[in-house]
Amino acid sequence: MRLNLFLQKTSNIVAENRLLKFVVVVIGVAAIANAVMTYRALNYQRTIIVPPVLKSRIEITGDRVSEEYVKAFSRYIAALSFSYSPGTVKPQFDELLALYAPEAFPEGKRVLYELADRVITTRVTSVFFMGKLYVDGEKNQIEVSGQRRQYVDDRKVEDITKTYLIDYRISDGRFQVVRISEKEDANSQAARLP
Repeated sequence: MRLNLFLQKTSNIVAENRLLKFVVVVIGVAAIANAVMTYRALNYQRTIIVPPVLKSRIEITGDRVSEEYVKAFSRYIAALSFSYSPGTVKPQFDELLALYAPEAFPEGKRVLYELADRVITTRVTSVFFMGKLYVDGEKNQIEVSGQRRQYVDDRKVEDITKTYLIDYRISDGRFQVVRISEKEDANSQAARLP
């Protein structure tokens, strides 16, 4: 690029440099504006899913999801973790572990595999009938209560009401389990999954 606005060659070079600096600044501002707009577009993009088993739509926006999405995963997690038999316990727990957050995976694996070994050794079958489901979106915690029945060789050995707490987080629209614990009663602290 050659400017011939001035009689002196140095003045033309200084004008060229100013013009080039201005162009570089404009390109830099455009790149920053593009990055900001891309970031906003990714965070405010909404995905609406209407699966056949749900009656209402599910919305996922960045790290926020609709309550129906959390409830659907709660039912799925409750089915995998609270209803099992000696023949299905290991595959169910393996499927459940796929939902765990990376930092919670080792502890979850240890607890679930210990329970699976006990279930296989004692031949216990557990059935959980979900009653109430409460989602606390601020604390990222789900409270699931219902009737748990346990059988050993076709004999009922337990029929009690249980309440479980599922701590979760949403990371890039993905549901991740942080911890599953059993709530003893209103006055005692939550204990780890049996």
